[in-house]
Order: sequence, then structure tokens, then C-alpha cells
Amino acid sequence: MAIRINLLAEAQVAEETRRKNPIKLAIWIGSFLVAVVLLYMLKLQLDIVFSRKTYYAIEQSWKENNDKYKEVTNNIAKTVDMDKKLEALDRLSTNRFYWAPVLNALQQTMIKNIQVIRVTGEQQYSKEAARTTGAGANKVTIPGGIVEQTSLFIDAKDYDPNAQNYDKFKETLSNYSFFVKLLGLHNAFILGGTLSAPTADPTDPSKLFVVFRLASHFTEVRRE
Repeated sequence: MAIRINLLAEAQVAEETRRKNPIKLAIWIGSFLVAVVLLYMLKLQLDIVFSRKTYYAIEQSWKENNDKYKEVTNNIAKTVDMDKKLEALDRLSTNRFYWAPVLNALQQTMIKNIQVIRVTGEQQYSKEAARTTGAGANKVTIPGGIVEQTSLFIDAKDYDPNAQNYDKFKETLSNYSFFVKLLGLHNAFILGGTLSAPTADPTDPSKLFVVFRLASHFTEVRRE
């Protein structure tokens, strides 16, 4: 029977023991875990980079959309303001004071020996600020507006001043239905200033006349 002698037995046993050493195994496992963590951290960094790019892209898109939104809202505000102005102009055009009926009324009220030489109309507008009335739950805000003040001045000649035709003309105008409707009894025509001195008519020196002025102030109209 052959006898076998393993001369490397001790070396093999030492190598086997080294392989089964738990510290080395732990080192290998730890190294693997560290590698996994590093890979995970690398993945997180890549995710952060891509997420940041996405964030910047979304932020840029939001800024562009926000600028467009501001532009749209500004245009809407301008449109609303323009609509209000157009509406106000429309109200002014439909509710404004008409002078043609006034001139027509003057034609209907002329009397003998009176010659109208000038008709002057004046319109003034004053801004009225908003105001509040009441207090607490009963507080009411009254919006401001524009107050329209219209005046009429008539310069004329009276060719028979002894008969005081200027006064008759004034009464005729004041009692005419058109002017009564617009002026009322308290805003009738009045004699403005004083009568001029009797003057000879250049076309007929035998005729004398005096110049006078009648004034009237129409009822104020409030335009919102």
C-alpha cells in the first residue's frame, strides 16, 4: 500500500484559515456597501443636477408666462379704462346741451324794435370729488362727477328805448315755455350790466338805439 505525504498540508491549512478569516470578510462586505453608497450618492447628485435643470426650465417658463399674464392684465385694465371713457363720451354726446333748440326758441320770441346783434353761449365744467354720507353700516359713498354749467348771453339793440322794449324782450324770453322748462322761474333772463347811451344808427341817423345785454344761467347738470 502506497503512502502519500502532502508536503503542502500546512500551507494549505494556513491558506484555508486565511480565507475563512471573518475580518477580511467584513472588509469585503464593508467595501461593497461603501461602493453601493457611493453609487447611490452619485445617482442622487445626477438626480439633483437633472432636477435643477428642470426647475430652471420651469422657472423660466413661469417667468415668461407671468410676463405674458401681466401684459394681458394690463391690456385688460387699459381696455376697461378705455371702455369707461368711451361710455362717458357716449353719455356726453347723447346728453350734452344742444344749442340748436335755443336758437330756434330765440327766433320764436323776437319782438318789434329789438335787433339781436350777438348770442354767446358759455359752458364750464367743474370736477366734483367723491364724498361719503352717514357712518358705520349706513355709510354711503357718492361717486364724484362733472358738473356742467351753461350760460346764455344775448346782446341786442332797442330801437325804442322809451317804450322799454328791452324789458318786454326779457319778459318774453323768461315766459317762453322752452326757457321755462330749462330755466325755471328762478333762473330767468336778467338784464346784465347797464344800458348804453342812446346812439344814432349809422344807416339812419334819425333812429336812436341803446345796447343792452340779457343773461341767463341754466340749471346745473351733473355728469357722472
